[in-house]
Amino acid sequence: MSTLTNSRASPGSDRSESGFGTLPMGEKAILKRNVNRQHNGNYRAGYVPVHEQVLPKTGLRGRKTYAFWTLVVLLFFLALGNLLLTFIILGVLRLGQGMESLELLPEESLVMFYGNTDLDRIYKRDGKLEGFDDSPVEITGDNSSVLISLIDKEGRNNPQISVDVNGTLISGVDSFEVHDPSTGQPVFSTGYPNFGLPRGVAHLNVKIAHTRRISSSVNSSLLFQSDSYARLKGNEGTRMEGREIVWSADQDIFLKSVNGSVVLSGHEGISLDIKSIPIVPGGRRADSTVTLHYKVCVCMPGGKLFRVPVPLGGNTYVGCHNVDLSPENNPCM
Repeated sequence: MSTLTNSRASPGSDRSESGFGTLPMGEKAILKRNVNRQHNGNYRAGYVPVHEQVLPKTGLRGRKTYAFWTLVVLLFFLALGNLLLTFIILGVLRLGQGMESLELLPEESLVMFYGNTDLDRIYKRDGKLEGFDDSPVEITGDNSSVLISLIDKEGRNNPQISVDVNGTLISGVDSFEVHDPSTGQPVFSTGYPNFGLPRGVAHLNVKIAHTRRISSSVNSSLLFQSDSYARLKGNEGTRMEGREIVWSADQDIFLKSVNGSVVLSGHEGISLDIKSIPIVPGGRRADSTVTLHYKVCVCMPGGKLFRVPVPLGGNTYVGCHNVDLSPENNPCM
């Protein structure tokens, strides 16, 4: 400690303490110049010698350095993979303001779908599914039915429409209406007491129709036509009225009553086209005689009609019970 004090001491300091104020101006200048020169050359002034071995080490050293750079490399590759995945998603889904088949319009609160879209469930607050002017909206189910329902605040399904291969069922509604999109006029409504075809519509194509009464306008014909078969059934009976009723079929016409009778009546009689009714021979004598009349018979319980020739000038009684019902002539088989 004394050595450090002696190294810091200077002759100027001793002489100044002994009487620096009494020296002449020339000696003061020389003494001051010597003091400044010695002070500028003393680079160790104010420093304390330090040994590096005893200082605490700071920063990342050894294993910590390897762990740090390993983490940096992992984060770099993770960010690079995330960037590549983002570009792949943008390229595959064609993301922009929407997607290739989807566009978002926040200003109009609309979501526009282009082409075919495969969705499981769709929830709409306002309940509107609208299409473009030149392309209608088509909703189809893949081997399943399509269900459109209204869910209330408690989560219960009240009004709903179910569309499947067997038909369309509308339940839980007071009335159902179909409007023309161009004019807004109702085309069909269950609130009508009588449903008439709109103007310009001449045909109504349905598979099954449940109704109480079907009628046509005055001086207009009502035509029922089917490519395969047509069936008219009434739970309490079926009644047909008209100026003229014509039934025609390529094969058979069946009239059946479960609990009652089948009644055919007309003001001017009933006419049958006998050309399609088969002829069953009534006996040997009838085969060799000129025939101008036929007796109409009915197969029971099938109800199929057939004719039995009645010979002229003969005394033999011909009835439906004594006809030739051999396998090659039996009309009921």
